[in-house]
Order: sequence, then structure tokens, then C-alpha cells
Amino acid sequence: MHRPSELLAPDLALQTLPRPNRKLTELAQEVVRCAQPLLPQAAGLFLGLQRDADDTLRLIWWRRDDFRLIAEIAVSTEGFCPEDTAEGAMQDAASALLAYLAGRWPATPIQFGVITDGIGVAFAPEHPAPASQGWLLRHASGAASLTAILPLDPEGPCALLCGSGRPLSLH
Repeated sequence: MHRPSELLAPDLALQTLPRPNRKLTELAQEVVRCAQPLLPQAAGLFLGLQRDADDTLRLIWWRRDDFRLIAEIAVSTEGFCPEDTAEGAMQDAASALLAYLAGRWPATPIQFGVITDGIGVAFAPEHPAPASQGWLLRHASGAASLTAILPLDPEGPCALLCGSGRPLSLH
């Protein structure tokens, strides 16, 4: 199994994994399904899911046009919303995906996560914490690249992060 740090060469050129990871894909599909009710169409929002050092899960909504933080929920596993709520279902799905993704790094980063536009899911192996200072701008400017678990919508809320002409690596 390849680890995220093996996906990018030092020059940030993207490589494609030699074979799909069915479990990762399945978990990402569940995240997408759970994210859709939390990302109203035409709102231009996308969602970050990040595990922090204190084992807190953060759900972070940003606006497409200016990357402005719109809302955030940060909670430990014990404080998750009920499973029958949209937020609770998303917290459970995000927790499962991030727990599996954590095992893909040789050493799990202190903070790491993914973004979703309700269509796809992507992460940045070399800069794993989407809520960190400058993460959004680094990716929008092309200074860093994303790795897609499921392809993001190239015309959706994450279009600037996908970058025109910069292909995403698919596993």
C-alpha cells in the first residue's frame, strides 16, 4: 500500500497510485453522501474535515469566492451530534475516513484532514491540515497540489483549489 508521502515527488509532480484503494473510496463516498445535506446547492460552500492533535474533529465550511470561513463545529467523539442528524452522520463518516487515512502516513500528522465539495474528496499529503494558516491560498495559487480520493467538481466550489490545467491525482 502506498502512503500519502509517496504520492508526491519533491517537485510536487503528481503520481497516480498503481491501484485503487476500495476501502478509502468507500469511506470517501460515505463522506460525500453525508456532506450533501450540509452543502446547499448554489451556496458556493465547501467543507473541510480535520482531525486535530487533541483528537477533536472539526467540520469547517468555507465560501468559494473568497475562502472566508462561514462556520465551524469542533467536537470530540463523545460530543458528536446524534447519528440521525446531518451533522452527526457527517461526524461519523468523517471520523471513519480520517481514522483510515491516518494509517496511510508513515507517521500520522498531528493535524490532518480532507476537503469535500459534496461531489469529491481530496487531501494534500504534503500539507495535510486544511484548516491551517495559508492552506487554501497555497492550493489555490498552485504552490501545492491535492490528491483526489474522489474527483472534485472542476466547476464547483473547489474549482480554484483544483486549479485549471493542474490535474488531480486519482488513486
